[in-house]
Amino acid sequence: MPANPFVPTAAPFAWRASGLEPLPWFPFTVAASRGHAAAAERVARRAERAYWHLRRLFGFTPRFRLLVLDAADWPRFDDPPAYGIAHFTTGGHLIVGATPAHAWHDVSRCFAAHLPAAVLRDLVRVHGRDRVHAAGPDLSGVADTLIAHEIAHVIAEQAGAVFPRRWLAEAFANYALIAVLAETDPAGMHRVGTLAEAARALDDTAVDPGALAAGGATADPFASVVAQLALSRGVYEAYADAQAAPLARWFALARAGTPAPDADHELGRMLARDVHPALGGLVTRFSTWQDRMARAA
Repeated sequence: MPANPFVPTAAPFAWRASGLEPLPWFPFTVAASRGHAAAAERVARRAERAYWHLRRLFGFTPRFRLLVLDAADWPRFDDPPAYGIAHFTTGGHLIVGATPAHAWHDVSRCFAAHLPAAVLRDLVRVHGRDRVHAAGPDLSGVADTLIAHEIAHVIAEQAGAVFPRRWLAEAFANYALIAVLAETDPAGMHRVGTLAEAARALDDTAVDPGALAAGGATADPFASVVAQLALSRGVYEAYADAQAAPLARWFALARAGTPAPDADHELGRMLARDVHPALGGLVTRFSTWQDRMARAA
């Protein structure tokens, strides 16, 4: 089995060479670009809540270092994506921007361009107005909440969990996000929920499953966000019906490496039986999206 890519090296963090400031008293190492301690503490508090909640739920302790970086420090660590896009490095660092990614402004602009007027008004009422595209919602508050999604990914990777489809790993991380927000940040859950509801107005024809092919990374951030929100529909149904119990069962199933059937309809039946019917329904829905995209190609 190859070495896990998300386990930090045994060597202590090179503080002097990094030029970063430490933030003590967290259960994982936290380092911040100089002058951004306040932002780093805010992000670290969110990460800590997700860390403890998911650790208790899964019975697994992840290992990582949280780096909260400004635009100048961002390129110095690993080979990062565009500034502000949270991600894990092969050295076990969870890297987050000290300010939200500019891509969130582009997503806001696209929501403003594609949503019905009444739906857009409701979204702006909840989120406020974007500072770049005033017609769209301010999504900077949502950006902070997503750290639980990233921590769920690292837990799954470090625990050796296996998902038969890459997009199922994204659905798992979305479920973990909802479970964490429901227990630790009801206001944040409401904000994410309003986006999921608004995305329904875009119709399934707006969903591009290819946006999830590389773990959600895509040149089109709007396509990635819409695809993630579409996956969250089944997640919300499962959580509303049984809270986090199906998520814990899913983690145990994925960690056990239970062989998954090749056919989507058989995979859907397995998830419906062993995890939750709403998750089984996602397989059918995702297969429909893939078929539609294949016909359009």
